[in-house]
Amino acid sequence: MAKLIVTLLIFSYVFRIFRNPESGFSEVLQLLGTLFTEKHLISLAVLFLLVPLNWALESIKWRFLAQKAVRISFSEAFRSTLTGLAVGVAVPAQLGDTIGRITSLKAKSRLRALGAALVSNGIQFYVSIAGGSIAWFWTGSSLGFSKKLSWSISALLITILIGGILLGLSRQRLLNWKSERLWIVKLKKNLAVVKHYSGKDLTIAFSVGFIRYLVFVTQFTMAFILFEIPVSTLDTISSVGLIYLVKTLLPAINAIGDLGIREFTALYVFAPYHVSSEKVMAATFLIWLLNILAPLLVGVYFIWKYKWSVRYA
Repeated sequence: MAKLIVTLLIFSYVFRIFRNPESGFSEVLQLLGTLFTEKHLISLAVLFLLVPLNWALESIKWRFLAQKAVRISFSEAFRSTLTGLAVGVAVPAQLGDTIGRITSLKAKSRLRALGAALVSNGIQFYVSIAGGSIAWFWTGSSLGFSKKLSWSISALLITILIGGILLGLSRQRLLNWKSERLWIVKLKKNLAVVKHYSGKDLTIAFSVGFIRYLVFVTQFTMAFILFEIPVSTLDTISSVGLIYLVKTLLPAINAIGDLGIREFTALYVFAPYHVSSEKVMAATFLIWLLNILAPLLVGVYFIWKYKWSVRYA
């Protein structure tokens, strides 16, 4: 029943997006159609090839961290990553992603990989905040925010960056906290893998997460260049960093809602450059199709092909 609910939710959300007459979808489709020419063939090929690289890097990071708790192959890590993406449509925020990853693993002790899933997502969150912070301090002043709001955003970003470092340094102490409450004891057991990560392990995982961040920033930047948006490459990269920053700080209810956040943020960030809103929306939609919708549909296939379970030894 759970598989059926997830699948129906995915296709209902997708159907509503494609049938929404107020979304400017027809104009976006027309712009997308202009890309399929010999002139753009190489750029489109690179964009498509970066999609599996993007999710392969996430799978590598997830597998590297999960192997401290369970035996997992790259193919299983890749499958569970896309399953998590699909389940995220039915369950809010990162909870669905974590549930999808854990329940799709074959190992009987799969729940012991819970800590690995949280650390993997946490590292990618931190990388996006770090990259977005650079973009904010580079071009944030052009967005027209009040001085008070700008200072507040800067303080928030600095706090998150420092907090992430402190959390990583104090992970052992937090997991050694004593409590007799049953739910805390069980939670600590499933998070125990975090104590086994050395500084080197976290550095490797962070590096993979950073490379993945560079991949989807490159994709998004290429998409804007493809639509010939008259903005310098450096400013485009910075704008993309801001888009991902907002998407990270304001997570969508699900993977489908991610599109709305991207479009709204992209339109706002590129507004000072007075570029075509249709082109901005088309570039954003193209990346969403490639990086979210296509892998999500593959995740639906994996949901039906493999069993789910949360039992563990």
